[in-house]
Amino acid sequence: MTLDFETIIYELDKHVATITLNRPEALNSTNDQMYKELNYLIGEIAANPEVRCVILTGSGRGFCAGADVRGMDPNMKLLARRARHRGILRNVLRPLFELEKPVIGAVNGVAVGAGFNIALACDFIVSSDKAMYSQIFTKMGLVPDLGGLYFLTRIVGVNKAKELCFTAKKISAQEAYDLGIVNHVVPHDDLLAEARKIAEDIAAGPPVALAMIKTLLNKSADSTLDQMLEYEGYAQTLAYTTPDHAEGVAAFREKRAPEFGKE
Repeated sequence: MTLDFETIIYELDKHVATITLNRPEALNSTNDQMYKELNYLIGEIAANPEVRCVILTGSGRGFCAGADVRGMDPNMKLLARRARHRGILRNVLRPLFELEKPVIGAVNGVAVGAGFNIALACDFIVSSDKAMYSQIFTKMGLVPDLGGLYFLTRIVGVNKAKELCFTAKKISAQEAYDLGIVNHVVPHDDLLAEARKIAEDIAAGPPVALAMIKTLLNKSADSTLDQMLEYEGYAQTLAYTTPDHAEGVAAFREKRAPEFGKE
């Protein structure tokens, strides 16, 4: 299945959706059209039961080089700029982070500024060994946005996040792996194959349980132990009632692989 867009490519195959940011001439830097298309597509994916896992990647040499500075309006009023930014957070960043389906960032090249933080909004990152990461904002006199200040501190700790944001230093894929920012570093030419292998394995899992696991893990950093125990209790009680649980039990008893996602 394919849908036609101006700035992204979308494919759905065997329950795995692949979103490819597709402005290679600009290292897939973001603009209003890309955000509009991502907003629409994330909503479509959320509503489509055929999608069980998502891969987000980029075309050409870059994953995403952040905002397209050339397309910015230098005369935009402050209130209008603030409204635009809030719209991006509300319509793209939060829906991506909160999508009740696992999202794998397959970072194929440059991931800087907003591009770095879009990658951080994915559930985990598989990185090309040629990728490069930077919180480049201070080089432009700006503040990290699109959730970077939230995501980064929870991954690397406040002190390391301060260093990365204050200095805007560039880090390699291996350095990002050592810091826990990326989960896997693979040879560049193997990136999509490796990401898809992981995605297909996840897509074979129980969709309802995976949705609840993602939602609760996203809440865990801001919840107390007592709150998480309550959330877990409610989620587990619901999970026991699903066809996927019945299938898992039947498969265990019959010594076969489960076939989840069937009604």
